[in-house]
Amino acid sequence: MNNAGFFRLFGICVVAIVAVGCGTVRPQGDYTRAGAMITARTGSDGVYDPSSESVVQEEVNGLLDGGLTAEESVRVALLNNKGFQSQFQEIGVSRAELVQSGLLANPTFSFSVRFPEGGGRSNLSFGLLQDLVDVWQIPLRKRIAKDKLNQTVTNVVRSGVELAAQVKTCYYQLRVLHETEKAARKNLELLQRSAQLAEGRFDAGESTILDVNLIRSNVLQGTIGLESARRDAEVNGAAFDRLLGLSLDQAGVELIDPLPAATESIAGDKALIELAFKARLDVHVASIEIDSAGREIKRQRRAAVPSVSLGVEVERTEARAPRSLKPLPTEFDLSNPSQALQDFALQQLDAHRERDFEKRQSIDLLLGPSIEFTLPVWDQNRAQIAKARFQFAQKQKDYEELLLGVVQEVRQAAATVRASEALLRVTLHEAVPLAEKNVDTAQRMYEGGEETVLALLLAQQNLNDQREAAIKLAGDYATALAELEKAVGGTLKGVPDDGAAAAR
Repeated sequence: MNNAGFFRLFGICVVAIVAVGCGTVRPQGDYTRAGAMITARTGSDGVYDPSSESVVQEEVNGLLDGGLTAEESVRVALLNNKGFQSQFQEIGVSRAELVQSGLLANPTFSFSVRFPEGGGRSNLSFGLLQDLVDVWQIPLRKRIAKDKLNQTVTNVVRSGVELAAQVKTCYYQLRVLHETEKAARKNLELLQRSAQLAEGRFDAGESTILDVNLIRSNVLQGTIGLESARRDAEVNGAAFDRLLGLSLDQAGVELIDPLPAATESIAGDKALIELAFKARLDVHVASIEIDSAGREIKRQRRAAVPSVSLGVEVERTEARAPRSLKPLPTEFDLSNPSQALQDFALQQLDAHRERDFEKRQSIDLLLGPSIEFTLPVWDQNRAQIAKARFQFAQKQKDYEELLLGVVQEVRQAAATVRASEALLRVTLHEAVPLAEKNVDTAQRMYEGGEETVLALLLAQQNLNDQREAAIKLAGDYATALAELEKAVGGTLKGVPDDGAAAAR
């Protein structure tokens, strides 16, 4: 093979290797998949997508216009919460790692030059080696990288579900504080009317100054309670705005959903647990981790020979400097000058022939394949194989423990919902109406002089306590529903099978 042919072959090999090694990172499909899974589990049709960053604020401003429902608050958070947005970048990282896992290792090129003693043509050596371990490692590496990408996607979806539950909890806690503020204002108005009644009776000589001062003390306590409720609402409102990622100009939006009434019924524990096994993404992630651990065992077995390289080597051998021609003699045999010139010409011709013969006998290039591999003599990767097996067994036990934990979480959350519903129903339909009736009765009897002011104050305090209890229980009930949705992995209406653990 001549030099031109060799370099042509070398160029073709380089182009082929570069073509195989090219890869492009496109995570858009993963973003879309994560958004669809979050929508299925939360019911929110708006989820952050890094490719549509420019329209997020426009959508958020549209949702804020006219106040927020609980569902709209969830959508705003899923679009605008900065911490949640940050997690989407991890999907891009995992997609890049998946692309990287399918690439061949870069080939190794070597070049050396050696100069012969006494001059002449130098010795040149070229080498190109490609590690072949990737040929049987790439399929497993890609499968493991796909598992990691799926884990990342499901972790982001799980964060979205948890964020939705957190937003609903904070939404109804803030609504509790707003309703508590309204109840404190109503209580203050009731106390002020009672104070006017006591002052009227005092002016008419029908009561003592002690009655007036007792009611005035309660009015002061009611004022303090109202200011405390306002403070708590403002503090929690700031935390809610941050959860939704709202700026100072967007803060303080009105919450228009009322506290839930005790009218919803939930499914039995068995149905809820089955829903949780189907919908909870930590269960899917644990299943993926078991599969990935099994593939890691295979990968470590194949890594017993860590390096096998195949390539081609080219060597241009050295050559001595060409034999110089005999110089023209300075003295001739004058007795026969023509013979002397003829002898000299023949000598020069012989020298040319010898030099051409030597050149034809020399070897310009040595070309041939080469192989290098590591002998698994001392290290046969048995320790790493054993480690992978232990990790596989560990993942199996973690999965079993997780399932038991899911059962416990769902049962506890469901029990809390049922208890909160029962308490709220009794308070709303029995305790509060009875307390209102007692206040009306106490006022009439106090006006008629049939009861002391203490009976009126006790009735009013009981009514205020029952109203506050009803508000708190309504908030507890809403929070319990949000926690139950979190425990089952999404909306209680059921989650479609979207193949959370499927490789894409």
